[in-house]
Parts: sequence; C-alpha cells; structure tokens
Amino acid sequence: MPFELHHLLLIATIAFAAYVLLALSGFGSNLVTVPLLGHLFPLTYVMPMLAILDFSASMRISFQSRGHLLKGELWWLLPSLGAGIAAGTTLLVNLPPAVTMGTLGAAILAYGLYSYKERTVAFRLPQWAAVPCGIAGGVLSALFGTGGPVYVTYLAARGHDPRAIRSTITVLLTLTAFTRIGIYLLYGLYAQDNVLWYALGAAPAMLAGVWLGHHLHLNLSKQRLLQCLSLLLIASGLSLLVRAAA
Repeated sequence: MPFELHHLLLIATIAFAAYVLLALSGFGSNLVTVPLLGHLFPLTYVMPMLAILDFSASMRISFQSRGHLLKGELWWLLPSLGAGIAAGTTLLVNLPPAVTMGTLGAAILAYGLYSYKERTVAFRLPQWAAVPCGIAGGVLSALFGTGGPVYVTYLAARGHDPRAIRSTITVLLTLTAFTRIGIYLLYGLYAQDNVLWYALGAAPAMLAGVWLGHHLHLNLSKQRLLQCLSLLLIASGLSLLVRAAA
C-alpha cells in the first residue's frame, strides 16, 4: 500500500477529533476512528495502526487520573482480556473483510442507538462476571478497538465510584492497547507497508487532541456530548453496512 500524503492528513484529522473525545470522556476514540478509517483501509491495516496511538494516548491520560485505581478489578479482568484479544485477532485476520466490515457497522449502529439516551446501570454483577466481560471486551478490542463500553458497563455494575471507573478505564485501555500491539506483532500485521509511518505521522495530532481535550471546557454537558457522538455512530454504522453490502 503506497504512502499517500492525503491519507496521512485525513488520518491525522480523524485522530485529532477522536482523541479530544477520549480526553473528555475517558473512552470512545475508536468508536470514531475505526468506522471512519474503515472506509479507507481494511481493518487488518487500521487496527495495528490505532493500537500504537491508543497506547500512547491512554498512557498519557492514565498518568493524570491514576489516583482512584481499582487494582482488584484489574487483576480479575486482565487474564480473560488477554485471551479475548488473542481470539479477536484470530477472527480479524481470518474473517472475510465484508463480514468484519458488516459486523462492525451493525455493532456501531446498535451502540449508537443504545447510547443516545442516558441510562443508569440498575443491576449488580458479581466478581466472577469479570471473566466473560474481559473476554468480550478483549474480542471487541482486537477486532474493532471498541472494548471500552464493556469495561465501563462492568465496572458501573459493580457499584464503583465514577472517578474510580474513569481512572481504572484509562489504565485498562493502556494495558489493552499494549497487549494488542504484542499480539498484532505475532500475527505479522506490522509488516504491512507504511502502518508504522502512518501511526508515527498521526502521533502529533493525537497528542494535540489529548492536550486540547484536557483543557477544553464545553458549554455542552457530558450527556449532550455523548448524544452527539451517538448520532455520529449511527451514521457511521449505516454507512459501513451499506459498504459491506455493496
């Protein structure tokens, strides 16, 4: 795949907007980057590139929000999360591109519709639920980079404080991205032409987005921000379904 300057500029622009969102809300960057970049490249090309950006951005954010870390939850989640990432990567490299694209479109559309209206978690999960939630989050992280909502729902259903959830999520996303990089390396996905160059070229835009997100004070409430994101996800999901069916 030849290196194209206009592709790099588009990747950097999408990354900037997505990582502003990550710094504002604590997760959600790949809910923007993956469906949009999926129109340019196959997911086997997009995911290793974004794993590098995710790791750098999440590590940067975790240094500022690590004071309320739920270490016990991490010990329960990480083993099953690693198994889920391995399984998800196997699916990523073996499923036909149209299948992965259609599945991503359906998942993004469903989450956009679900998340448009604010919901509170009205149930409680036991500790052992970390195993299926970790596997599910790992599979989604490897396939689409979208395991964040699973982790947030699990930690909220455990009854934890929102500050502790945000702190834990940023560290969890850092460890998830690091694991994804290692497994993508084993599968040879970084041997593809210019994956590393695109990631390196988009890194300044990612860092600028994280910085702006930390210093940005919007007139929009967090719920209004998430509703805007939901509308974008609905449109992105529909467009990916149309592309997969074409």
